[in-house]
Amino acid sequence: MAPIKRLGVIANLTRPRAREGLEAFARAAAAAGIAVCAEPETAAALPGATALPLSGFPGAGVQAVASLGGDGSLLAAAHALAEAGVDLPLIGLNVGRLGYLTAVNEEGFAPTLAHLAAGRCEEEARTALSAKVRLGDGAPKAIPNALNDVVISRAEGGHAFALELDLDGYPVARWLCDGLILATPTGSTAYSLSVGGPVMAPDARALVISVIAPHALSARPLVVPDTAQITVRVSEEGGGPATVYVDGQSASPLAPGDSVCAQAAERPIRLLTPWHRNPYAPLSRKLGWGVPFVR
Repeated sequence: MAPIKRLGVIANLTRPRAREGLEAFARAAAAAGIAVCAEPETAAALPGATALPLSGFPGAGVQAVASLGGDGSLLAAAHALAEAGVDLPLIGLNVGRLGYLTAVNEEGFAPTLAHLAAGRCEEEARTALSAKVRLGDGAPKAIPNALNDVVISRAEGGHAFALELDLDGYPVARWLCDGLILATPTGSTAYSLSVGGPVMAPDARALVISVIAPHALSARPLVVPDTAQITVRVSEEGGGPATVYVDGQSASPLAPGDSVCAQAAERPIRLLTPWHRNPYAPLSRKLGWGVPFVR
């Protein structure tokens, strides 16, 4: 990859130690000879940064964007860039607890930025989910693309409700449950994993559908090709008020008869990783796969 000489920054300033993390990032960027741009609020807390709106990043020669925070911060950054119409690769730098998507902590800022400046990094194309809500009267309603997952969940405080699943126009299942998770390979290690879904390699050409608290022992996670057209409908019989969440970042209400239609997005979300980093190391560490049998 071409050496990174100008880097944009999106920081979660509400995170504990955010300002200390920004100072560590500024020192690492200066040592690597990387110029930094950030939105005005972040630039005010980031020594040496040029203040710019996100939409101005490409015109200023920004080649990639660093998200400082946690995994949720990186998801929010992906949504913010998409909303601003900016297509730049993202790298997650962690401030605080070590994340999965943001696996580089403060001690790794300096070597990681040195790798970026030398062009020693790899770009991964991560599958995104493109979804829309179709109201009961047939009217479409756009929702953002998801890097992790699209979740259809019962309304707050509500009871279990019925969801109907179609794949490529064919009816597949009807479940009484608390909700359904449509996850990308990246999102397979998030909410989907917590309800028993499989772990998928980040570059797998598949999507996973996981049921939340089903009222049937036969309900199991379903892995489908990433070419599948997925439709989840809130049943008019046994349905109830529901909500669709995109990466936990945005929400839209659903009524009985409304549907969520999802498929792999035409354009993936691009993530940068340090050169020759073991892609399975964060997963092994977070799940304790390297823990000895006897302690």
